[in-house]
Amino acid sequence: MENDKTNYRNRPGTLVVNSAMFPGRERDYVNRDFLQSITANGGVPLVLPVTTDAATIQRYVGLIDGLLLCGGHDVAPFTYGEEALPKLGEIDPQRDAYEVALIKATHAQHKPILGICRGLQILNACYGGTLYQDVSYMPAGQGTLKHMQGQLAAYGMHHVTVTADSQLASYVGQTQLAVNSFHHQTVHKVAPGFRVVATAPDAVIEAIEATDGGLRLGVQWHPEMMQQVDTVEAQLFAGFIAAAQP
Repeated sequence: MENDKTNYRNRPGTLVVNSAMFPGRERDYVNRDFLQSITANGGVPLVLPVTTDAATIQRYVGLIDGLLLCGGHDVAPFTYGEEALPKLGEIDPQRDAYEVALIKATHAQHKPILGICRGLQILNACYGGTLYQDVSYMPAGQGTLKHMQGQLAAYGMHHVTVTADSQLASYVGQTQLAVNSFHHQTVHKVAPGFRVVATAPDAVIEAIEATDGGLRLGVQWHPEMMQQVDTVEAQLFAGFIAAAQP
Protein backbone atom coordinates (compact mmCIF):
# COMPACT_ATOMS: atom_id res chain seq x y z
CA MET A 1 0.00 0.00 0.00
CA GLU A 2 1.18 3.54 -0.73
CA ASN A 3 1.42 5.78 2.31
CA ASP A 4 -0.86 8.72 3.08
CA LYS A 5 1.70 11.20 1.72
CA THR A 6 1.29 9.96 -1.84
CA ASN A 7 0.35 12.73 -4.25
CA TYR A 8 -0.48 12.75 -7.94
CA ARG A 9 0.39 15.19 -10.71
CA ASN A 10 -2.05 15.09 -13.57
CA ARG A 11 -1.34 15.49 -17.25
CA PRO A 12 -3.53 14.41 -20.18
CA GLY A 13 -4.27 10.70 -19.77
CA THR A 14 -1.41 10.19 -17.32
CA LEU A 15 -1.11 10.26 -13.55
CA VAL A 16 2.39 10.87 -12.22
CA VAL A 17 2.68 9.25 -8.78
CA ASN A 18 4.99 10.89 -6.25
CA SER A 19 5.49 8.74 -3.16
CA ALA A 20 8.36 7.23 -1.21
CA MET A 21 7.67 3.88 -2.84
CA PHE A 22 6.96 5.07 -6.41
CA PRO A 23 8.51 8.50 -7.04
CA GLY A 24 7.77 9.77 -10.53
CA ARG A 25 5.91 6.60 -11.55
CA GLU A 26 3.49 7.17 -14.45
CA ARG A 27 0.05 5.58 -14.81
CA ASP A 28 -2.15 5.74 -17.90
CA TYR A 29 -5.81 6.33 -17.12
CA VAL A 30 -9.24 7.11 -18.59
CA ASN A 31 -12.01 8.87 -16.67
CA ARG A 32 -14.58 6.34 -15.54
CA ASP A 33 -17.44 8.30 -17.13
CA PHE A 34 -16.16 7.27 -20.56
CA LEU A 35 -15.94 3.61 -19.59
CA GLN A 36 -19.41 3.58 -18.02
CA SER A 37 -20.90 5.26 -21.10
CA ILE A 38 -19.67 2.38 -23.24
CA THR A 39 -20.75 -0.44 -20.92
CA ALA A 40 -24.14 1.16 -20.16
CA ASN A 41 -24.95 1.17 -23.87
CA GLY A 42 -23.91 -2.35 -24.76
CA GLY A 43 -20.21 -2.04 -25.51
CA VAL A 44 -17.00 -3.33 -23.93
CA PRO A 45 -14.34 -0.65 -23.32
CA LEU A 46 -10.65 -1.24 -23.95
CA VAL A 47 -8.13 1.37 -22.78
CA LEU A 48 -5.35 1.93 -25.34
CA PRO A 49 -2.25 3.45 -23.70
CA VAL A 50 -0.25 6.07 -25.58
CA THR A 51 2.54 4.63 -27.73
CA THR A 52 4.83 5.77 -30.51
CA ASP A 53 5.21 2.25 -31.92
CA ALA A 54 3.44 1.93 -35.27
CA ALA A 55 3.12 -1.84 -35.02
CA THR A 56 1.41 -1.55 -31.63
CA ILE A 57 -1.05 0.97 -33.03
CA GLN A 58 -1.95 -1.45 -35.82
CA ARG A 59 -2.50 -4.18 -33.24
CA TYR A 60 -4.73 -1.83 -31.25
CA VAL A 61 -6.91 -1.25 -34.30
CA GLY A 62 -7.19 -5.00 -34.82
CA LEU A 63 -8.59 -5.37 -31.30
CA ILE A 64 -11.30 -2.72 -31.47
CA ASP A 65 -14.58 -2.34 -33.37
CA GLY A 66 -14.69 1.45 -32.95
CA LEU A 67 -12.52 4.25 -31.57
CA LEU A 68 -13.60 6.68 -28.85
CA LEU A 69 -11.31 9.72 -28.55
CA CYS A 70 -11.58 11.10 -25.02
CA GLY A 71 -11.18 14.57 -23.57
CA GLY A 72 -7.99 16.09 -22.22
CA HIS A 73 -5.75 19.12 -22.50
CA ASP A 74 -5.01 21.36 -25.48
CA VAL A 75 -3.92 20.12 -28.89
CA ALA A 76 -0.41 21.42 -29.64
CA PRO A 77 -0.53 24.10 -32.37
CA PHE A 78 2.24 22.45 -34.40
CA THR A 79 -0.24 19.60 -34.95
CA TYR A 80 -2.26 21.91 -37.21
CA GLY A 81 0.58 24.09 -38.48
CA GLU A 82 0.35 27.12 -36.21
CA GLU A 83 2.46 28.86 -33.57
CA ALA A 84 1.56 28.94 -29.87
CA LEU A 85 -0.43 31.96 -28.67
CA PRO A 86 -0.47 33.33 -25.10
CA LYS A 87 -3.70 31.62 -23.99
CA LEU A 88 -2.64 28.12 -25.04
CA GLY A 89 -2.97 25.69 -22.13
CA GLU A 90 -1.04 22.54 -21.21
CA ILE A 91 -0.21 20.27 -24.15
CA ASP A 92 1.05 16.73 -24.77
CA PRO A 93 2.58 16.51 -28.27
CA GLN A 94 3.28 12.79 -27.89
CA ARG A 95 -0.40 12.12 -27.30
CA ASP A 96 -1.27 14.29 -30.32
CA ALA A 97 1.02 12.27 -32.60
CA TYR A 98 -0.28 8.99 -31.20
CA GLU A 99 -3.93 9.90 -31.65
CA VAL A 100 -3.39 11.19 -35.20
CA ALA A 101 -1.75 7.87 -36.10
CA LEU A 102 -4.51 5.92 -34.35
CA ILE A 103 -7.25 7.88 -36.14
CA LYS A 104 -5.69 7.24 -39.53
CA ALA A 105 -5.18 3.54 -38.83
CA THR A 106 -8.76 3.14 -37.62
CA HIS A 107 -10.16 5.00 -40.63
CA ALA A 108 -8.10 2.80 -42.96
CA GLN A 109 -9.87 -0.22 -41.46
CA HIS A 110 -13.30 1.43 -42.00
CA LYS A 111 -14.09 1.43 -38.29
CA PRO A 112 -16.19 4.21 -36.71
CA ILE A 113 -14.68 7.04 -34.69
CA LEU A 114 -16.34 9.22 -32.06
CA GLY A 115 -14.41 12.19 -30.65
CA ILE A 116 -15.42 14.04 -27.48
CA CYS A 117 -14.19 17.57 -26.66
CA ARG A 118 -10.44 17.29 -27.27
CA GLY A 119 -11.36 14.22 -29.35
CA LEU A 120 -13.30 16.49 -31.73
CA GLN A 121 -10.36 18.88 -31.90
CA ILE A 122 -7.71 16.24 -32.67
CA LEU A 123 -10.05 14.65 -35.24
CA ASN A 124 -10.36 18.01 -37.00
CA ALA A 125 -6.60 18.66 -36.81
CA CYS A 126 -5.80 15.16 -38.10
CA TYR A 127 -7.54 15.85 -41.41
CA GLY A 128 -6.23 19.37 -41.99
CA GLY A 129 -8.50 21.58 -39.89
CA THR A 130 -7.36 24.21 -37.39
CA LEU A 131 -8.36 25.42 -33.93
CA TYR A 132 -8.84 28.65 -32.08
CA GLN A 133 -6.38 28.29 -29.21
CA ASP A 134 -8.91 30.11 -27.01
CA VAL A 135 -12.51 31.16 -27.68
CA SER A 136 -11.46 34.76 -27.01
CA TYR A 137 -9.52 34.65 -30.31
CA MET A 138 -12.76 34.23 -32.27
CA PRO A 139 -14.11 37.27 -34.16
CA ALA A 140 -15.87 39.96 -32.13
CA GLY A 141 -19.32 38.88 -31.00
CA GLN A 142 -18.52 35.15 -31.20
CA GLY A 143 -17.54 32.76 -28.43
CA THR A 144 -19.34 34.88 -25.85
CA LEU A 145 -21.15 32.13 -23.92
CA LYS A 146 -19.71 30.33 -20.88
CA HIS A 147 -17.82 27.39 -22.37
CA MET A 148 -15.94 26.36 -19.22
CA GLN A 149 -18.72 25.87 -16.69
CA GLY A 150 -16.51 24.38 -13.96
CA GLN A 151 -19.38 22.77 -12.03
CA LEU A 152 -22.45 20.51 -12.28
CA ALA A 153 -20.97 18.20 -14.90
CA ALA A 154 -24.32 16.67 -15.95
CA TYR A 155 -26.05 20.04 -16.31
CA GLY A 156 -26.64 21.57 -19.74
CA MET A 157 -25.07 25.04 -19.67
CA HIS A 158 -26.04 26.22 -23.16
CA HIS A 159 -28.00 25.03 -26.21
CA VAL A 160 -26.77 23.70 -29.53
CA THR A 161 -28.59 23.45 -32.84
CA VAL A 162 -28.07 20.16 -34.69
CA THR A 163 -28.30 19.87 -38.48
CA ALA A 164 -31.46 17.90 -39.26
CA ASP A 165 -30.00 15.63 -41.96
CA SER A 166 -26.86 14.72 -40.01
CA GLN A 167 -25.74 11.42 -38.56
CA LEU A 168 -25.63 13.16 -35.20
CA ALA A 169 -29.32 14.09 -35.46
CA SER A 170 -30.22 10.51 -36.36
CA TYR A 171 -28.57 9.37 -33.11
CA VAL A 172 -29.94 11.95 -30.70
CA GLY A 173 -33.36 12.22 -32.39
CA GLN A 174 -33.69 15.99 -32.17
CA THR A 175 -32.19 19.24 -33.44
CA GLN A 176 -32.04 21.22 -30.19
CA LEU A 177 -29.96 20.07 -27.22
CA ALA A 178 -28.88 21.56 -23.90
CA VAL A 179 -25.25 20.52 -23.41
CA ASN A 180 -22.54 20.92 -20.81
CA SER A 181 -19.32 22.74 -21.66
CA PHE A 182 -15.74 22.23 -20.48
CA HIS A 183 -13.40 23.69 -23.11
CA HIS A 184 -11.55 26.83 -24.09
CA GLN A 185 -10.22 25.74 -27.50
CA THR A 186 -12.64 25.27 -30.37
CA VAL A 187 -12.73 24.47 -34.08
CA HIS A 188 -11.65 27.29 -36.42
CA LYS A 189 -11.25 25.96 -39.99
CA VAL A 190 -13.15 22.72 -40.54
CA ALA A 191 -11.11 19.92 -42.06
CA PRO A 192 -11.70 19.04 -45.73
CA GLY A 193 -14.15 16.15 -45.97
CA PHE A 194 -16.04 17.23 -42.84
CA ARG A 195 -19.02 19.50 -42.24
CA VAL A 196 -20.37 21.37 -39.25
CA VAL A 197 -23.43 19.59 -37.82
CA ALA A 198 -24.01 21.49 -34.55
CA THR A 199 -23.36 25.05 -33.37
CA ALA A 200 -23.90 27.07 -30.20
CA PRO A 201 -25.81 30.37 -30.33
CA ASP A 202 -22.48 32.27 -30.21
CA ALA A 203 -21.18 30.55 -33.40
CA VAL A 204 -18.91 28.08 -31.60
CA ILE A 205 -18.77 24.85 -33.60
CA GLU A 206 -20.14 22.07 -31.41
CA ALA A 207 -19.99 19.04 -33.73
CA ILE A 208 -18.48 17.96 -37.04
CA GLU A 209 -18.85 14.77 -39.06
CA ALA A 210 -17.31 13.26 -42.16
CA THR A 211 -19.16 13.66 -45.46
CA ASP A 212 -17.84 10.54 -47.20
CA GLY A 213 -19.87 7.85 -45.46
CA GLY A 214 -18.99 5.79 -42.43
CA LEU A 215 -18.87 7.34 -38.98
CA ARG A 216 -16.27 9.95 -38.07
CA LEU A 217 -18.07 12.27 -35.68
CA GLY A 218 -16.84 14.72 -33.07
CA VAL A 219 -18.80 16.65 -30.42
CA GLN A 220 -17.45 19.52 -28.33
CA TRP A 221 -19.46 18.82 -25.18
CA HIS A 222 -19.13 15.89 -22.75
CA PRO A 223 -22.03 13.46 -23.27
CA GLU A 224 -20.31 10.87 -21.08
CA MET A 225 -20.94 13.14 -18.07
CA MET A 226 -24.63 13.53 -18.97
CA GLN A 227 -25.74 10.17 -20.33
CA GLN A 228 -26.70 8.61 -16.99
CA VAL A 229 -29.34 11.32 -16.44
CA ASP A 230 -30.09 12.29 -20.05
CA THR A 231 -31.38 9.58 -22.39
CA VAL A 232 -30.66 11.77 -25.44
CA GLU A 233 -26.94 11.73 -24.65
CA ALA A 234 -27.11 7.98 -24.01
CA GLN A 235 -28.52 7.56 -27.53
CA LEU A 236 -25.33 9.05 -28.94
CA PHE A 237 -23.27 6.26 -27.36
CA ALA A 238 -25.84 3.64 -28.35
CA GLY A 239 -25.62 4.82 -31.97
CA PHE A 240 -21.83 4.75 -31.94
CA ILE A 241 -21.78 1.22 -30.50
CA ALA A 242 -24.34 0.04 -33.05
CA ALA A 243 -22.17 1.47 -35.85
CA ALA A 244 -19.20 -0.42 -34.44
CA GLN A 245 -20.84 -3.83 -34.60
CA PRO A 246 -18.67 -6.13 -36.74
